[in-house]
Amino acid sequence: MIISPDTFSPEPCESLEPLSFDEIEEIFGTDGMLARNLKGYERREEQVRMAFSVAMAFNEKMVSLIEAGTGTGKSLAYLIPSLLWAIGNQQRVVISTNTINLQEQLIKKDIPFLQRYSAEPFTACLVKGRGNYLCLRKLGIAIAEPSLFPDKAAEELQTIAAWSETSRTGCLSDIAFYPNREIWGELRCEADQCSRSKCPEFNRCFFYKARKDAASARILVVNHALLLADISLRKESGYEAAAILPPFSRLVIDEAHHLEDAATGALSVRISRPLLMKQISRLAPAGGRAGILSLLNAKIGKELPEELDALYQEFSALIEALLLPRSAELTASLDREMDWLAQALQKELLPANEKRAGEFKRRITPEIRGTEFWKEFVKRIKRLEEQLNELSGALGAMDRAAAKLPEKIRESVEGLLTDAFGIGMRLSGISRHLEWFCADDQESCRWLEIKIASSGNQASICIAPLDLAETIKLSILDPIPTVVLTSATMTVGGSFGYLRRRIGLDLLESRRLQELALASPFDYAAQSLVAIPSDLPEPASNGFKEPFADAVLRAVSVSDGGAFILFTSFELLRQTHLALKEKLQQQGILVLRQGEGGGRHQLLARFRKERNAVLFGTDSFWEGVDVKGDALRLVIIARLPFQVPTEPIQQARAERITSLGGDPFSEMSVPQAVLKLRQGFGRLIRSRTDRGAVLILDSRIVTKNYGKRFLRSLPEAAQVVAPLDQLLDRMGQFFKSAI
Repeated sequence: MIISPDTFSPEPCESLEPLSFDEIEEIFGTDGMLARNLKGYERREEQVRMAFSVAMAFNEKMVSLIEAGTGTGKSLAYLIPSLLWAIGNQQRVVISTNTINLQEQLIKKDIPFLQRYSAEPFTACLVKGRGNYLCLRKLGIAIAEPSLFPDKAAEELQTIAAWSETSRTGCLSDIAFYPNREIWGELRCEADQCSRSKCPEFNRCFFYKARKDAASARILVVNHALLLADISLRKESGYEAAAILPPFSRLVIDEAHHLEDAATGALSVRISRPLLMKQISRLAPAGGRAGILSLLNAKIGKELPEELDALYQEFSALIEALLLPRSAELTASLDREMDWLAQALQKELLPANEKRAGEFKRRITPEIRGTEFWKEFVKRIKRLEEQLNELSGALGAMDRAAAKLPEKIRESVEGLLTDAFGIGMRLSGISRHLEWFCADDQESCRWLEIKIASSGNQASICIAPLDLAETIKLSILDPIPTVVLTSATMTVGGSFGYLRRRIGLDLLESRRLQELALASPFDYAAQSLVAIPSDLPEPASNGFKEPFADAVLRAVSVSDGGAFILFTSFELLRQTHLALKEKLQQQGILVLRQGEGGGRHQLLARFRKERNAVLFGTDSFWEGVDVKGDALRLVIIARLPFQVPTEPIQQARAERITSLGGDPFSEMSVPQAVLKLRQGFGRLIRSRTDRGAVLILDSRIVTKNYGKRFLRSLPEAAQVVAPLDQLLDRMGQFFKSAI
């Protein structure tokens, strides 16, 4: 169904200029702009078809679902129609990605290229969340009132202050060093502690300067989290208004296979003692800090004239007799209740007297809700809710009392009042979330979590939404006329069905939805080998680890390094790395392991530099990693990447599917794993000249019926199933043929 004007009308009343398919064809043609200016460009039919599909979605106000295999050139395929639309109709187009890598590719490579050769000039902007920007008002308070910070923070505060004088952006990414997380948390921009145009630093504000730049840009690049936060605000204020982003009516979501997870993260809640103590400790003296309340009391007492002593007594009594005692009471209650919860969870989740470090979770099911533990938990949480609301209400009363202060004095403490009142709103929000947790809401998953460590046990209260299909439809698909969703991995066995169900596309009228699956232009039959041993034990068997490690060692020896070994379990990674590290080093192979030797970027830089490196990695190396050329020629998949079935949200969603008469394994677990496997496979071939092998060491892909769905989702021409010895011989021949 086409969205009616009364549902959404951010577009101008005059008729819009539709995109010209002839113009797009000319740009992508053999003599077009790309061919003239982009080194190595060759016209790819898949890229042109995708550009046409995006153009149709823009013209006809459709939702377009486009799978573009690796090598299609999907970023230019959606950027060029987006740019033509933005220029031709004087509108903004928002591009949303999931990873920083893709954002950087768009903003540092693809968009500058288009700006250089576009027939008409245009501006583009990378939009970041508030927390990336320094708040000059908070910095001013920190410098003027250093007692708000521990003594050890003084030097870093001065360094940040000096940087703020020369920085053009005030953005965290532009600081030459990475500031202490706690200090930056106190200095960054935050929506509930911002007085906007009333702020004395408004005209210099880094954040609002960035928003002004975004308002004048035609192409806005954001991440999924920021997009979802913006959409959430628009639901309250109207889609025509500026929320985090200025108004827009055309949206491209790249890496769209992450949309459900991103929405889950955006709508989830985690409450812990550190979260609450961070807020309370800013109010009251703690850890060598003075606290906002004490500073307010002292500052007002110093500046109010004697004839207004009655007003000071009123204000001081509010702080001394109400706010500070309630802060102390809340701190004591928080310690007591969270300690009780940690002890109770440890008793519930671990056998008696067992002390084992790790993370343990207990989902709140109907059975749990009938226990004495739950009754006691609710009683304690209700008491905590009341105290949170009392402190929040008292902070609101202080803000109202401050309205009686003389204007000049009010202005001098406005920043401290803004911060205090913002904390009050946060405490009130946490109270509402606790109430939500205790309610019997069938649409949410709730669980309690405990992290057991030698430094102490930490309990958390967690909530996540179960089914996001309706939410995504109502929040994104319905109000925004055109939404293009694209990724290299969206289909399972050639079908978009799984993704359609999960993100609300099945709820749309079919005539508003178009689908397009574009195969990769790479010649996988010639460029790759998918090797699957038929004689390894299944991963769950007791005899798996030793032959698995042996297979890894032999395969890496055949390829002479140049390998990613991708795990789904850090424990298996650790054990395999420990067993093979010395043997691989004896062969002259550089051994890299996730969690050692720096972060992902540092490990990848070393891997690319060395021709014979081996990298042991888990989740973050399955996707968003681009290693072109001979440095990566072997990808080993340890296990089929099924999500952990004991995760509370997975359990709850599986039970929901079962209650509706479905099969959660077939409808959720397998599709999730297929998409993840396709991402892992996609690390190997990144250009037409790359060659390499993928070795899948999980025999279930050939012994189980569901394995066929995995195999159908990989290039058939390149697949070889045989005993390991034969496969290694075949791999050796494959690598030699490239010499």
